[in-house]
Amino acid sequence: MPSQTPRYALYFAPETGSAWWIAGCRWLGRDPATMQTLAQPALSGITPAVQQALTRQARRYGFHATLKAPFRLAPGCSAAGLEQALAAFCARQSPLSVPAPQVQWMGRFLALRPGADSAELDALAQACVSAFDRFRAPPGAAEPARRRQAALSPRQQQLLQRWGYPYTEEEFRFHLTLSDPIPEHCAAWQAAASMHFQSAPALSVSAIALFCEAAPGADFQLLRQFRFGETSA
Repeated sequence: MPSQTPRYALYFAPETGSAWWIAGCRWLGRDPATMQTLAQPALSGITPAVQQALTRQARRYGFHATLKAPFRLAPGCSAAGLEQALAAFCARQSPLSVPAPQVQWMGRFLALRPGADSAELDALAQACVSAFDRFRAPPGAAEPARRRQAALSPRQQQLLQRWGYPYTEEEFRFHLTLSDPIPEHCAAWQAAASMHFQSAPALSVSAIALFCEAAPGADFQLLRQFRFGETSA
């Protein structure tokens, strides 16, 4: 039986109430800050049922880019301690821009990706992975087996063993997920997503969001945004 303890995650999420946040939450059909279900935009050539089905898992996690993947707290660690450490970490950071974000395919799913490589974004993600690893409990018995079924490369298997998540270090790709795996590349999906986000302004990373999955399978909730450069907890 899976553990009933919460999982926490360090994500980038646009400022709540911003044009990016509203557009992303509408696209997925849920606001993880308020936990409200939202009507998804009508997509040309895609039925609402298919649209809903192929965004189900992305909707559960909420509109975000992963910095440190979901983890359970290690023995002796607390949510309050995690928040205190995250506040101190973010106080030392400076805002970063996301270069020309655009809708791209990543394997079989759609995502918003930077239009150019960003060593600064990569470094921020790896700093989150390493700085907060002391809060991560060892994985349960079922987790490595589930990951092994995902056809990981030998290097990704090494990263999984080291950090509990395979897409870290040089395997990291900053992205905000827009869909679940889609059976085949569909031009209608990419065109619709590109149109949906086309009027959004420049995107910057100026905070780290703490998300929580209260129980296995529950929708992730945005608990708090920790803004860069703020010294108060």
